[in-house]
Amino acid sequence: MKMLLASEMKSFHFWASALVELISTFFFIFLTTGTTITWNTNHPPSTELISLSFGFSIATLAMCSLHLSGGHINPAVTIAMMAIKKVTILRGVTYVIFQLVGGIAGSAVLKFITPEAKRGTLGATVPGPDVTPAQAVGIEILLTFLLVFTVCASTDSKRLHYGYEVPLSIGLCVAVCHFIGIGFTGCGINPARSFGPAVVMNKSEIWQHHWVYWAGPIGGALLAAVLYQVIFRARQEMGPTASANTNDLEMNHDAKL
Repeated sequence: MKMLLASEMKSFHFWASALVELISTFFFIFLTTGTTITWNTNHPPSTELISLSFGFSIATLAMCSLHLSGGHINPAVTIAMMAIKKVTILRGVTYVIFQLVGGIAGSAVLKFITPEAKRGTLGATVPGPDVTPAQAVGIEILLTFLLVFTVCASTDSKRLHYGYEVPLSIGLCVAVCHFIGIGFTGCGINPARSFGPAVVMNKSEIWQHHWVYWAGPIGGALLAAVLYQVIFRARQEMGPTASANTNDLEMNHDAKL
């Protein structure tokens, strides 16, 4: 076991995969939370703008990192993949650490280049008005369940794959989740997305219910991954041999975000 761990940590691919998770999460947080900044008080960012920003960003970055890490860009996805043994514990823990660092860095750079008067909370996630913590956890569980179920279905190695449909389906799912989730919780569905702005802004009102954005996404992700693996995964080949992208996923024992 120790020899296997040492061998994995010494490989170029291991650290390249971790680094691409950091870079992808950096740009994901920078791009998406940047769209929440209000530059004109008469025209604040719309739900549609923010939702599409999240969807387009994750689709783009998942495509960029697909061949290396599987493009998780989300600790909840990585933890779910560890639970169903699609990634090793060592690789999974390393991904989560690098994702969190990337999220903090993305928020820090956004704060640095944004005028203080315009920063607001840098897109930090907090429950909406009159939304209780239990309701917030509930919506985060439901939306992250949908996200990870989509991840599992779109990367199922026994389904017919063309390559482009994986990031596209995940991007569409993330956008749809934000259309409904923004009003409830700001739509976390990704602990790194919530953790970055929370650390950089460091305000008590942000930290007060921050646990929601870990408990909900991780709970929903684990439930979706286990149910898909046990009940819903394809039991036989559904078409020609999987594409090169899917083979890469299997070789890396990864799935996306």
